[in-house]
Amino acid sequence: MDSTLAFAKSGAPVASGVASPASRVAFAAALIALATVLGLVEAALPPLAVVPWLKPGLANIAVVMALSASGPFVAGAVSGGRIVIIGLATGTLAGPASGMAFAGAAASLFVMWGLSRAWGSLSPVGWSAAGSAAHVCAQLLAAATMLDSPSLLALIPGSVLIALPLGALIGSLARYLVSRLPWRQA
Repeated sequence: MDSTLAFAKSGAPVASGVASPASRVAFAAALIALATVLGLVEAALPPLAVVPWLKPGLANIAVVMALSASGPFVAGAVSGGRIVIIGLATGTLAGPASGMAFAGAAASLFVMWGLSRAWGSLSPVGWSAAGSAAHVCAQLLAAATMLDSPSLLALIPGSVLIALPLGALIGSLARYLVSRLPWRQA
């Protein structure tokens, strides 16, 4: 209960029209639920023919929405919460898949947050594309480290070329959804 109150009272505004602590918690919880559902849907999708290890990153729609409308604290909570819940639901929480997921999510969030701060004119489409590339690189680096197989790093260039347009698409969807929020930031 104390952590929920601390989250609700944090100075990070959720959006210009969402000022109450209950609204902050509800908004973050809704985004965690959205990310979880999208992540589970994505887990059920068949692998892509060309690159079976690469997924479109549907759950990141909620993370980009959180970063755009709320800032890095809520985006981190959405990203981490989604990984934990999906890991529990799929039975992969204590395995290497979760380690790779956390590595990718951390790298992605760091890059997206950095770009949003460095270039105020860069839209969520650009953040998401760069975050997607960072996510793929971090996951392949984590996999290469866990498996002690540096040859996996050879997959980075092709994976990044596919991740960039997928990330831009995710960013476009997130930007559209945030623009439809009744209390969105101007």
